[in-house]
Amino acid sequence: MNDNKDIVMDWLDATLRGDADKVRELHAQDCRFLVAGDMPYCGWMDRASFFKQTMILPLDGPITFEIGDITTEGERVWFEAQSFATLKDGQAYQNAYVFFMRIRNSKIIEYKEFADTYYIHRVIASPHTRGPPQPRYRIFATPSHIFRGNSLGEALRDPGGAIDKISRTE
Repeated sequence: MNDNKDIVMDWLDATLRGDADKVRELHAQDCRFLVAGDMPYCGWMDRASFFKQTMILPLDGPITFEIGDITTEGERVWFEAQSFATLKDGQAYQNAYVFFMRIRNSKIIEYKEFADTYYIHRVIASPHTRGPPQPRYRIFATPSHIFRGNSLGEALRDPGGAIDKISRTE
């Protein structure tokens, strides 16, 4: 059986080689995909919609992904990445990402991609990035903890109005 980190490395390799069949093979048929943000191409989607939205990036040549830290815990894998490429209009494309994948029985069953969507909006003039915003959505269904209190920014703006206690639910 493959280690979950190895499955993510296989996914990265297949993705950067453009091997759509291998990428599809790594995802469960019912994999849930989230591309975070409120641009038209973002939100929760099924497998077919995910593969369709990958085509919004108009590359002029290869893209380089540098992978930073990778953390695995049980069926969950988180990793950070940065990309470097040239777009068809000649602009440099450099984005930062955090990815989450949940892997069960050697298949990716949940995929979440967090990227700098404001940057994407600025450099890619497309109906996929410039249309009406998607409605807000939850990125997970069940919180493991809930913290409620004054924000650090509010406490710094108004030191006398800071709340001393926060409520915490586990």
